[in-house]
Amino acid sequence: MKILDRYLLRALLIPFGYCLTGFIMLYVVFDLFNNLPDFIEGKTPLREVLLFYLILLPRDLWIIAPISLLLAILYSLWQLSRANEIIAMRACGLSSLRIMRPVVMVGLFATLTVGLLNETLAPWAGYWTDQFIQLQHQKGALSVYIVSPLAFKNEAGHRIWYIREFDKRTFEMHDVTLVRQRPDGSDEIKYQAARGSWLDGRWWFSEVAAQRYDDQSQPRGAATFTLQREMTEVNETPESFLNEIKPPEYLSSLEILTYIKTHGQLSHDAIAKCLTNLHSRLAMPWICLIVALIGIPFGVKTGNRRGGALLAIIGALGLVFGFYIVSNVGIALGKQGALIPWVAGWLPDFIFLGIGITLTARMR
Repeated sequence: MKILDRYLLRALLIPFGYCLTGFIMLYVVFDLFNNLPDFIEGKTPLREVLLFYLILLPRDLWIIAPISLLLAILYSLWQLSRANEIIAMRACGLSSLRIMRPVVMVGLFATLTVGLLNETLAPWAGYWTDQFIQLQHQKGALSVYIVSPLAFKNEAGHRIWYIREFDKRTFEMHDVTLVRQRPDGSDEIKYQAARGSWLDGRWWFSEVAAQRYDDQSQPRGAATFTLQREMTEVNETPESFLNEIKPPEYLSSLEILTYIKTHGQLSHDAIAKCLTNLHSRLAMPWICLIVALIGIPFGVKTGNRRGGALLAIIGALGLVFGFYIVSNVGIALGKQGALIPWVAGWLPDFIFLGIGITLTARMR
């Protein structure tokens, strides 16, 4: 890495760290005022409140990181422009695009980081914090973790589950009925168990009655009883049931695809909603690269003339907020079927990425 790149990175990363820290603190304070009555009512220990906010941050980093990066870029380039350092670099024969390469790389790195979090920690963190708040509302009632009843149909595997109670923490099932069907829709075998447990990567049924059926779905012979049975023919995992329970915003892209594959008979509207959620989740992290490309030309302009800083900040923030407006409108239209899901998710990125590239390329 050249000395110039290290210098520009330092000029950007220090204010970015301050901005990120400041916005995280503001976000936590704002959320604390919103949830404080629940914490007081639920008599939540301080260590659990701290854990809640530690887990909450990965969920909403995609909101905090872009605005922090934009303000850091505007500030750092304002400092460089005010000291005529950018002019000096240009006088040495460096192009504006070469000078701004470290800024673009930071934007790309932020995009990849936020995207990775969105697919790994963020879905889990969002669902965990949602359950935590529900637990405070109900003053510690364990019913928050119990789903009753739960029906699940694996259309790809021709299996139907009926579960009276499912514990989201331990994955324990009570009063389980599992029907395996033939491809033509007729019942092949039905299992009824008092309890189901997830052990060593397998489902184990306890106190099991198994009844086989002919191709007319009529009982064939007497039912057989066993105290315990390993369900080797079942490939559902606890995540399969959790994905059925979770709201769509708490599913990763892979989980959304698995959900669509498992439910092969989803309606057109349901598929449109799922695919719109998928594409918007994949597209949203690219806002970090977009704000970098938008922030560069506006940041350079901040030191050009008196009052330029204010106008540049307003212009950059206006474009970024415009992105969020267009994105939300696109997602709404995609879920209603008015737009193709991939267009609904990616069109705002293409539009504002094009604006950012154009503004940066025209920069003098």
